[in-house]
Amino acid sequence: MKDFQTAQIRNIGLGGHGSSGKTMLSEALLFNLKEISRIGSIEQGSTVSDYNEDEINRQISLNTALMHGVWRDQKINIIDTPGYSDFFGEVVGAMRVVDTEFIVVSAASGVEVGTEQVWNEAKKQNVPRFFIINKLDRE
Repeated sequence: MKDFQTAQIRNIGLGGHGSSGKTMLSEALLFNLKEISRIGSIEQGSTVSDYNEDEINRQISLNTALMHGVWRDQKINIIDTPGYSDFFGEVVGAMRVVDTEFIVVSAASGVEVGTEQVWNEAKKQNVPRFFIINKLDRE
């Protein structure tokens, strides 16, 4: 991989309530950045970010996962964080290094407790926020 200057590196965090679609968003981003040849499946245990046995068996993220790709000569670091409040410390730690926090909201569920927790932490750490409304095809 090419060497990047600090000005060419962007760190984005993916936060939100559990099961809002953060991990699948990271899969879609990696696919569109041409870092993976196919989008993985949580049900099949084939996602890039949920790779340990407990995550695969429980079908949830338990740890922060770091992925990366290149877009327009910029290195994009994607930091996928767990959505369940038991693991909120992972979100707090990851947010210290992100340039922007992408807050993922499920259109089917709306704003939930985890959404508000991520928003409040980003506000507290003065991190710019960007909302992504996910699962628009669900009722």
